[in-house]
Amino acid sequence: MKIIIFLIISLFIFTSNTYALKCDKCHKDDKDISKIVQERAIKSKDELTNKLRNGKMSKIHRNLTDDDIKKAADYLQLN
Repeated sequence: MKIIIFLIISLFIFTSNTYALKCDKCHKDDKDISKIVQERAIKSKDELTNKLRNGKMSKIHRNLTDDDIKKAADYLQLN
């Protein structure tokens, strides 16, 4: 039982928030989500949602739920 608890705690410690986002599946290195938000001067969750729903890359992002976008906005510390 102690080993299982240790493994679970280790998993939480070594797992970063960034790996929990769906965005990280595609957004790596030069396409990092934080770089894109900075380049496009996105300052709020609403702007991010608008870009993902109505922007030129909206077809790629159509499978994102509102919860996924909220998690990304929280990670990026958008209002």
